[in-house]
Amino acid sequence: MRNLWLVTRREFLSRIRSGAFIFSTLIMVIVVFAATAIPLLMGGSTDPLSVIVLDRTGRLLPPLQEAVAAVPSGREVVLVPGEGDEQSLIAQARAQDAVLLIIEGAYPDALHARLLYNSMGDLTDSYLVTEPLTQLVRAARLDQRGLPQEVALEVLQPLTLETLQLKSAQEGSSDQFVGTLFLALGAIMSVYMISMMNSQFVFQGVLEEKVSRVVEVMAAAVRPWEMMLGKILGLGLLGIIQYAAMMAAWLGGSLLTVRSMGVPLGGLTPGIALLIAAFVVLAYAMNASVLAALGATVSRMEDSQTVVSPVLIVMMLPMFLLTPVMTDPNGTLATVLSFVPIWAPIVMLLRVMMTDVPALQVALSLALLAATTAVLWWAGGRIYRAALLSFGTRPTLKQLWQYLREG
Repeated sequence: MRNLWLVTRREFLSRIRSGAFIFSTLIMVIVVFAATAIPLLMGGSTDPLSVIVLDRTGRLLPPLQEAVAAVPSGREVVLVPGEGDEQSLIAQARAQDAVLLIIEGAYPDALHARLLYNSMGDLTDSYLVTEPLTQLVRAARLDQRGLPQEVALEVLQPLTLETLQLKSAQEGSSDQFVGTLFLALGAIMSVYMISMMNSQFVFQGVLEEKVSRVVEVMAAAVRPWEMMLGKILGLGLLGIIQYAAMMAAWLGGSLLTVRSMGVPLGGLTPGIALLIAAFVVLAYAMNASVLAALGATVSRMEDSQTVVSPVLIVMMLPMFLLTPVMTDPNGTLATVLSFVPIWAPIVMLLRVMMTDVPALQVALSLALLAATTAVLWWAGGRIYRAALLSFGTRPTLKQLWQYLREG
């Protein structure tokens, strides 16, 4: 056990002082913060939407100003009457970074409107003006056909529709769903990055020691299983530090975003917290045992990518399937993927946080993951022991099978 502690301590102290660890931690923090703050960064301008209105009918600007003012929105809209010819107003809109609305034609039947904008944000928010304008024109056309304008406006009022998500026999508003979505994305991002990046550190560490022949010196005093387990434990402790940093970044980005959107942040129950911890530990143990074994089979740096790339691609697959899983978390695709051990930490966690999943499915997914981790740990240990001091061979499936039998 003393050797195990020494290896664990060495891995922890040597890595935590390295530039690679610091840089990777910063990258993780930035990625998690950016992932949770994307809606805030893409939320558009909070400055008033300035609209220059050239009303050639002479009848629409005053009622349009009243209609726009009556529409609740997160962005103030300022309507300014346009004076002068069209070209001068276009130049004015460009100089003031404003929107130009030109209304012309016979009112109301042959009316034509043009909207000239500078930015996509202004185009996105232009509905704050165009929808009231459309309602006014429709009401005027109905009034022309005998229906009083105030009645027409009342008839044309859109339906008030409230959307609710059914979960755990409770109704959740769409705002609560958005908050839960931020929570789920932060959780799966942390599980993915901790299990993947720290596992790659294990692979890199084993490979460097073997290529530099340091492992030959260590093998004289430390047993192979102590080297493998010590390396995984030492880098796992680093993962705890990175996890704390990522959670701080996720919490900061999520709070900023949900506050800007005016929605509540989803709650984290003790059961979900324990599930996240279990998936982090098991996913890291599984991935690290596989990559440690593969690292021991490589004798040359140039062979490393050939060996590890296919495995990493398989591990990354669920990240490309987040959209279909979120769209139908209890569908066939999501359910099947959540029982595949290598993908369960991402898919099952996302399902549990987005909808109700039977407890039996969660237990079965964890059991399969734990059993697979144990088998891969055993197999990885045998391959590690057999391949650690083997040089000059290329890592093939046949060679891996031979290492497994000899180990």
